[in-house]
Amino acid sequence: MNPQQHCSWRRWCGLGLRLAGVCAILGLLASCARALTPESPEVKASVAKAVEYLATQPDSYGGAGGRPGARALVALVMVKADLPNHPRVQEGLDAVRNQVLKNPNEDVYTVGLSLILLTELPPERQREYYQDLEQLLERLKGLQKPFGGWGYPYLPTGDTSMTQYAALGLWSAAGAGFEAPPDVWEKLCNWLIRTQAPNGGFGYQGKDPGGYNPVEQDRVSLSMCSAGSASLYVCADHFGMFAAEQKEDDGTNPKLKPRKTNQTGAPSTGTVDPSRLRAAIGKADLLLANFVPEPPDPMHAYPYYYIYASERYRSFRDYAEGRMQKNGYEPEWYTVGARHLMSKQAADGSWRGTDPSVGIVPDTCFATLFLLRSMLKTIRHIKKLDGGTLTGGRGLPEDMEHAKFVMGGLKAERINAPILDLLKKVADSDDPDNERALASMEDGLEPGDEIKTEVAKQLQQLARGKSPKARAAALQALARTRDLDQVPLLIEALKDPDPLVFHGANEGLRFLSRKFYGAGFWGGTDEKTRQDAIKQWTDWYLSVRPGAILD
Repeated sequence: MNPQQHCSWRRWCGLGLRLAGVCAILGLLASCARALTPESPEVKASVAKAVEYLATQPDSYGGAGGRPGARALVALVMVKADLPNHPRVQEGLDAVRNQVLKNPNEDVYTVGLSLILLTELPPERQREYYQDLEQLLERLKGLQKPFGGWGYPYLPTGDTSMTQYAALGLWSAAGAGFEAPPDVWEKLCNWLIRTQAPNGGFGYQGKDPGGYNPVEQDRVSLSMCSAGSASLYVCADHFGMFAAEQKEDDGTNPKLKPRKTNQTGAPSTGTVDPSRLRAAIGKADLLLANFVPEPPDPMHAYPYYYIYASERYRSFRDYAEGRMQKNGYEPEWYTVGARHLMSKQAADGSWRGTDPSVGIVPDTCFATLFLLRSMLKTIRHIKKLDGGTLTGGRGLPEDMEHAKFVMGGLKAERINAPILDLLKKVADSDDPDNERALASMEDGLEPGDEIKTEVAKQLQQLARGKSPKARAAALQALARTRDLDQVPLLIEALKDPDPLVFHGANEGLRFLSRKFYGAGFWGGTDEKTRQDAIKQWTDWYLSVRPGAILD
């Protein structure tokens, strides 16, 4: 090769190398610009490393991971990672049953996380833990402070951090068919509104002014703002503010019906003013408009706790604003957060926060739950955006044209008809309005005195009929008459071989007796649970009617 040819060759090589470098840079930029989802290869690889790390930790889990709440958290990660049969899941469930439920002094974090874990189990496995789930819900209700928040027993204030896990536990339980009484939700929501700072943020220990004029809060941070704001969205969803049929200001939602106020401007009852709730959410949304994966504020000592709270908040917000329902929606905030987390992951698959008191295992769980889009999965399931069954296991209504969102699940819409006509439709399984009539009856019947006897007679006939759905609905409607003479029939129905009928009778007895907690969620396999429920309600009935004879 002569010198001239050699120079030409070098120029071409140099140009090729430069072009290759440019292409590599462009490829890197394109990779960085590409939106990520939980299904992206690099995200799945990161999650796999984290799961392997969590799976190989010793039983002590190290540091804070030795607590039963951390075991429940690890189990939750495995369930969300589509590994419901992983040994760590059973370890978490055993910790809930053998430690949490047997220790009356467990903290709110542990109780809330345990409750969330049980609600996330596959339906066929969740049935084994119905009584545990119910007991946890009762425990959580009992831990609520009189003003509405949750917190340390030795402090007079409510703790925004603890309250977020209580709120999420209540919401998850409702999605699984286990409802807390309305006043629990009302007190929670009003406390959140009262303890929001003027700028829309939240402090660590909420300063409750007692009214609705906002006051400055202490130790305000983006972590606490994400926690408090997510809880506001949880409450708004529970109250039906995001249901498709609920318009913002039409005043038709009975759960958000405004009440009279006293001279101070505060509600004279515990019910929620929807305009205040919307305003609180609006202020929080403005403050959290831009997602920051690792904020620099001085209170930001728990980066992975924060980013998991952010995923919950932003998932609820996306759902409420209709973005989650759109096909192909890929939020930019997730891409930013996922890239940040993957850059911080240790070689062994773990994440380590700046505060060692949290522990490597919980920090790793929080980061992994963000990558898995944990809240997105739950919302999609509970809201039936991915199919599934009706809340409480009833199945989707057959008449989807007249279905609506109620209490976190799909339910056939009510129809307006005279009571006796309604009962005829319920009795006739071939009637095209049968499903809607069933839903109307479940909401309660209030016949006038002149036809109460006839209605009760027809309900009793339905309760002994062939259709399990009709039997269950009739039993609950009978209970709403508050007639103690119906109790023997309800107790007898607890012996029905169909779990749906058992559930209807049990719920009817709860309503009639005003005893909302106790024995009685039967999944069709545990005969002891059935017998415990029969004994509980028999003992109760004999306590209010001594000497009554039950056949």
